[in-house]
Amino acid sequence: MNHIKTVAAILFLVTFQTVNAIDLSLTDAVDIALRQSNRGAIIEGDLEVAKQEYQAERINFYVPEISINGKLPMYRVFESFDYLPGQPDKTLNRRTNFDFDADITLKQSLITGGDFTLQSRLFNKDSKLPQVDANRNIIEVNQIDKQGQFDFSFTQPLLKPSQPKNDLKNKKDDLKIAEIVKIEETTKLKVEVVEAYFGILQSKLQYNIEKNKAESAKIQKDIDSSKFTEGILSEESWLTSESNLLDAELELFDKENQKIEKKRELALLLDIDFSEDINTAIPVVSTKLSSPQKKIYINSWDNSIQLLKAKHDFDKANRAASFTASSHGLSGTLEANYSLVRGDIAVQGISSQNNTDSWGLSVNFTLPIWDGGSKGAEIKAARLSAKKSKIAFERVKKSAKAQIITLINKLDVSFRKLAVLQKQIELAKNKLKIATFRYKDGQISTLELLKSKIYSLEVQDKLLLELKEYYKSKFELEGTFRN
Repeated sequence: MNHIKTVAAILFLVTFQTVNAIDLSLTDAVDIALRQSNRGAIIEGDLEVAKQEYQAERINFYVPEISINGKLPMYRVFESFDYLPGQPDKTLNRRTNFDFDADITLKQSLITGGDFTLQSRLFNKDSKLPQVDANRNIIEVNQIDKQGQFDFSFTQPLLKPSQPKNDLKNKKDDLKIAEIVKIEETTKLKVEVVEAYFGILQSKLQYNIEKNKAESAKIQKDIDSSKFTEGILSEESWLTSESNLLDAELELFDKENQKIEKKRELALLLDIDFSEDINTAIPVVSTKLSSPQKKIYINSWDNSIQLLKAKHDFDKANRAASFTASSHGLSGTLEANYSLVRGDIAVQGISSQNNTDSWGLSVNFTLPIWDGGSKGAEIKAARLSAKKSKIAFERVKKSAKAQIITLINKLDVSFRKLAVLQKQIELAKNKLKIATFRYKDGQISTLELLKSKIYSLEVQDKLLLELKEYYKSKFELEGTFRN
């Protein structure tokens, strides 16, 4: 049904753009704000960013980082003036290298906080270098190295919690908080749309009220002018009538500006052209919140988004305090490595194989002795932050149920007030019908008729005000939970 409403809203936009008019119900306005406006896209985008950050943090433990490094063949020349083995004097020596080197590295992060690295390396080196032969003569030797190398290394921190695991839990909390923030921002946008939508309805109605008041003031001024001319009214009373008319005309200008401003507010929220006319309709409230629905809301208070958000904030702060405290003191690192080299080395055309294996295992410990108290201050700050988050969580926990009950009561009161206002509107309509009949029959003056019109419009304005409060409370109550 939501998709059908969205399509209908789009059709409204396309159809009425040609005549510069858009017919919008409150439901359509809210749907456009959430699904088609820039504000709605930003709300959705913030949640998508949190999802991507969590997935990026999580995928590090399943997929290794892969990098390829290489360089083009390089020709290098080195000259030195120094002793060679077996030579009594320094000589000018030259060495040339023609090198090629490339490697592929795979690095896998571990949930324990360690790293496992695998590197495969190939290199080819063609060197010409001076050496001393058996007769103590300096000759140039050509050496060609073609080798491959595999390196395995493992590093694991000891005696402290895993940093990657801590970061992953934080990202998960950030994602949950982002989901809650989306609900909060969506509710806030709905309430703003309600304010702007009813603002248009109220500004049009209030403009008509002031228009009738201005007309009434003009008639009263004309009557008082005639009385003043005939000498049966004082100048002070006549000036008061003039002043009342000017006040009514000024108020009419203000209401006209309000009509334009409220239209601009809704147009900005929906990202539609301000030049287009927006036709709004008074929404109808036909159903009351049932007793089972009230019980569901009240009994689910511990799943309200305010409480869940405070809980995630507390979890993050508490985790940060524990991590900071546990990382202080004795720590250690376990390191293991293995290297495998295979290849051929050819010297003056004589080839030999190079097959070597190397491995190592080490455990390193570190114990801080003195840091000027900086680590202690950091731990204290983290614990204070956790304590503040806990206090905030407990405060929300105490007020969450009361807030839900308050919103339910506001909806109940609004529903009952709307029923009374509907009766008042019917009475005002009947009163206006009677006044219109009596006016046509010559029984009452235009001023009396205008009073009935103004009263009827003012009752409608009260209805709009209460309807606005009803829908604001409705959206706020719905936004208290995920669903």
